[in-house]
Amino acid sequence: MKRKILATLMLVWGIGMAGLVEGFQTAVVFPVSSVEHVDLRNQVLTFKTQDGQVRMFRVAQSVGMKRESFAKGELVRIEVDLDDQIVNIVKLAQTSLSDRGAIRQK
Repeated sequence: MKRKILATLMLVWGIGMAGLVEGFQTAVVFPVSSVEHVDLRNQVLTFKTQDGQVRMFRVAQSVGMKRESFAKGELVRIEVDLDDQIVNIVKLAQTSLSDRGAIRQK
């Protein structure tokens, strides 16, 4: 009897964990993007991708944006999940990007 209860609990726990993992899967990564506009009130970030497309996505609550977080023109790496929400934003160092450009030109 105890084994059945334990097996049932493990099954329910496993299904719950699988649902959490699926909810946070990254669907798209924009490796180098430029911040165009930050809407703190609505938690929306507008950015320009490397190929010149302007995109606008809501920032997930777990990430959140603060007033001093990002400024127009800053270069960032953005990860978007399956629900079209930004789940990770990382500021990129300007020097590392200029080094990449020099490598590409060679």
